[in-house]
Amino acid sequence: MKFLFSLFVAGTIMMTGALAPVAQADDAEIVTAKCVSCHSMKRVCRALGKKDLAGWEKTNARMVKKGMTVSDRELAKINRYLAEAKPDATICQ
Repeated sequence: MKFLFSLFVAGTIMMTGALAPVAQADDAEIVTAKCVSCHSMKRVCRALGKKDLAGWEKTNARMVKKGMTVSDRELAKINRYLAEAKPDATICQ
């Protein structure tokens, strides 16, 4: 029984770690699709690491007012991704 429980815990940990890069890749795709429709990726990348979550929320609320079409869920993902991304992020290369 302990063996099965250990196997379950190990599998859960592995799956959680394995899915994190997939979620980040999906978020990067949303950022690319929504931001690059008006801005160059170079411009987006220059701002990475300069704003915290509140800063990106303010910026992207302004973008929504200017016409960016995005769901609340997508907007949350965009804000979180941009707040956590560094200037050397995959989307910038």
